[in-house]
Amino acid sequence: MKNCKIFISALLTSVIMLSCSGGGDSVLLPTITGAAYDLLVVGDARVWKDSAGQVLFDVLDEDVPGLPQSEPQFNISFIPSKEFSSILRPARNILLFSIDDKMYTQGKVSYARNRWAKPQAIVQITAPNQSEMMKVVTEKATEIVDFLVDAECARSLDFFRRYANNEGRELIRKELNVNLSLPDFMNKYKVGENFVWISNGSLDSRLDLVVYRTPYKGPDDFKQEHLLMIRDSVLKVNVPGPSDGSYMTTEVQFFKPLYREFMFEGKYCAELRGLWRVEGDIMGGPFVSRSYYDEARQEIVTAEAFVYAPQHKKRNKMRQIESILRSVEIN
Repeated sequence: MKNCKIFISALLTSVIMLSCSGGGDSVLLPTITGAAYDLLVVGDARVWKDSAGQVLFDVLDEDVPGLPQSEPQFNISFIPSKEFSSILRPARNILLFSIDDKMYTQGKVSYARNRWAKPQAIVQITAPNQSEMMKVVTEKATEIVDFLVDAECARSLDFFRRYANNEGRELIRKELNVNLSLPDFMNKYKVGENFVWISNGSLDSRLDLVVYRTPYKGPDDFKQEHLLMIRDSVLKVNVPGPSDGSYMTTEVQFFKPLYREFMFEGKYCAELRGLWRVEGDIMGGPFVSRSYYDEARQEIVTAEAFVYAPQHKKRNKMRQIESILRSVEIN
């Protein structure tokens, strides 16, 4: 009995030590709760209803760019700080704000992960007054949204890697010398010249991915106009529509594609985001493409995700398949 008590005491001590250390958190933390892009905002109810709260809400509720209809960045719920109990702390995405002129001298935004659950994303905003809070929220708006969106994309990508379509992954590697994490539900293929098309094949909610290579002749090849021209020419040949002579192209009359250049995990990337349509038929939806430079082959590698789901909202579907683009590796 004495040995049993010693064992239990030692076990409890180990649990306490693990719970207080960073290394043990991943073992003991519960799984996050809530649906994708749910966001729990925690703070002073009076501030939330006032001007600073309105500025914060507007940032979080802004429309997702590049969708054919209005959809907000997040599904926002608010809870006063005093009601933020242990049952709510495993929420997948949490934004806490606090105003206190005795504790803070200026506005600040900080980020954390896996504080009360895993894999959790947490944003904390502190400021001495509402004016400073509005200032820092406005300055860091893109950063705040990107942090939370990146966390959701990382969750999707982690799921895809656990339930992977290795056959499709090997096909893309063999045909294009490109690696990416392909989920098991993306299992319909079409292969063309320097081109692979992967789809879930759904009639109700279609998710598609294309990867292709094109020659690189100079820096101008990464300009928006050139990438759009290449996109339309490649997809016209390889992605036919349902009617004879119909084909995919870019919608430019009602929505100008969005373009940006940035570094992603040490690699230069040019991104296009906009709407596609089928020339000669009535079909369309959102797309996003990322183009990378393959210096060894002097080629551009483009991976593009697009969605066709006319009866459904598209934010979650688009972001889910868009996360695959983040896994692109050029061998």
